[in-house]
Amino acid sequence: MKKVIFLLFLCLPITILWAQQSSPPDSSFILSVNQQIDNYVVQQNIVDLTKLYADDFVFSHGSGKIEGKQSWFKSVAKGGFIQRKHDSVTVELHKRLAIVRGKLSVQKKGVDKPSRYHLKYVRVYAYRNKQWQMISHITVSEYHEPV
Repeated sequence: MKKVIFLLFLCLPITILWAQQSSPPDSSFILSVNQQIDNYVVQQNIVDLTKLYADDFVFSHGSGKIEGKQSWFKSVAKGGFIQRKHDSVTVELHKRLAIVRGKLSVQKKGVDKPSRYHLKYVRVYAYRNKQWQMISHITVSEYHEPV
């Protein structure tokens, strides 16, 4: 019995170290997920997006429109996005929460020619069930290029 207890105490630091290493990753991981989401939007890859958006996701558009995950996915499925690129992105990382601020340049198919707009946003990611998921996107400001 003493040997078992000794082995448990011996293994405890290794278990704690392993648990720390399998904890949520650093901000560079969040940056890559943030861009990958928009790559999937352009690709209309709803299957992979489903994993990266929380079921309770809320999208607050610059127009004032607010929609949930399913409504946003219907827009994504229609297509129309040519490009969605991030710039000036910062990550404020907490234990199970990441607040991401940045700029997003969007190019969308238009009737005659592509339209472009730029927005500043705040996105919130939560670490749930061993994965990061976006729970909120808030467009803070939006600028449309003249047509």
